[in-house]
Amino acid sequence: MNKLAGPNPDPFAQVYPRAVRGRFRRLKSAAGGLLLAIGALVPWLRWDRGPGAPDQAILIDIPAGRLHLFGLEIWPQDLYYLSGALVLAALGLFLATTLFGRLWCGYGCPQTVWTDLFLWIERKTEGDRNARIKLDHAPWSAGKLARKAAKHAGWIAVSLLTGAGFGFYFVDAPSTVVPLLTGRADLALYGFIAGMAAATYVMAGFMREQFCTYMCPWPRIQGTMLDRHSLIVSYDAQRGEPRRSAKPGQDFNDRGHCVNCTLCVQVCPTGIDIRNGMQMACIGCGLCIDACNGVMARFGLPPNLIGWTSLAAAEAPRTSQPRHPWLRPRILIYAGLMAATVVVMAAAFAGRQTIDLDVLHDRAPLFVTLSNGSVRNGFTLRVMNKDRTPRTLGLEASGLKGAQVSVIGQDGTGLSLAPGEVGTYRVLVRVPAGIDAARTRFNFVLRDAKGGTSIRHASIFFTGGQD
Repeated sequence: MNKLAGPNPDPFAQVYPRAVRGRFRRLKSAAGGLLLAIGALVPWLRWDRGPGAPDQAILIDIPAGRLHLFGLEIWPQDLYYLSGALVLAALGLFLATTLFGRLWCGYGCPQTVWTDLFLWIERKTEGDRNARIKLDHAPWSAGKLARKAAKHAGWIAVSLLTGAGFGFYFVDAPSTVVPLLTGRADLALYGFIAGMAAATYVMAGFMREQFCTYMCPWPRIQGTMLDRHSLIVSYDAQRGEPRRSAKPGQDFNDRGHCVNCTLCVQVCPTGIDIRNGMQMACIGCGLCIDACNGVMARFGLPPNLIGWTSLAAAEAPRTSQPRHPWLRPRILIYAGLMAATVVVMAAAFAGRQTIDLDVLHDRAPLFVTLSNGSVRNGFTLRVMNKDRTPRTLGLEASGLKGAQVSVIGQDGTGLSLAPGEVGTYRVLVRVPAGIDAARTRFNFVLRDAKGGTSIRHASIFFTGGQD
């Protein structure tokens, strides 16, 4: 098998993918349809979080600084959970690539899914490959203008629906539809939809395979994830060569099984010739397999001249049946790292605090010496109630002998917080005279008497004494 080859030598040549039928085409259509349906329907799922809380199952609430994922509420202070989720997704992608090659690119990547949808619209309005080539080279006429206009109208409609679908992840979908259609929605939402629609229209309508080949970094990275036993789409050169044209019923004893029909090239979304070996531009969709198997069936030849196989199997002698090891060191490493990531995230989630505290010491002045010799420091406390129940928290200073704590604007040190509230408080801490140290470390402690939980935040008390 050839080494990793580069992209099409003519990077600006337009690719006209031909329609094909077969198992991989059905899988590709089913995967794309399922992903599109999930993406469109998820914002409409409801999740009861109690009174006053949004009931959208997945909501990115930017004004409130929250990410709602069903029963989980992610605050900006919890972004390490998202980091862990991204690490887990990356390791899963590495594992899938090592096992099955460019499976993500061929069946799950948004660029692939939307390009497939745009190609479907193009075929419905302009015809299949030969008809589109003929139309593009024909002089402009009313018929050509009508077909082109219908295609772009379909593209624009899908692009606008895509922008609105993504926008619904940031707002409450049911209550936003009518204002959106009547021009009463927020201007930022219209801007977001327009931006997403423009990106979809350009990337899926015009860039297509150019994005996969020249803009996306994954084709250049994925080569490091593959090994000799990774399953990839490849051409069986031992069986196919030497290739020559043929007619049904012809004897294939003195020649290869490839009849040089080029259907594998014509159906390829990126326009490559899989017979030239593994190439960076191949997205592993398997449409060339469907095309070639159809040709093999017409000639009465065995299927899978192009098929899913590994480098080790492709290079093995025809007389041997190489074993395909699934449990390889690289697979075990990725699986182990994924398991470790899940354990760490689960442990972090189990120890997650539903109360968070930030403390800011006053800078000017750092301390005030009162007439009786006592010293006072001022602080700003920002308390976050991440729970969906009201909380009453007791505040105290631990580690300062004789310290007295007072909250400006209220009697006592009890802090009452509504569900999901972020409260800001001005707090004064006073200690009696007699502390010699210039600074003393101590902790603010918040205690929830009802729940029995507490949280600490370290700070420093300044007195102006000698270190």
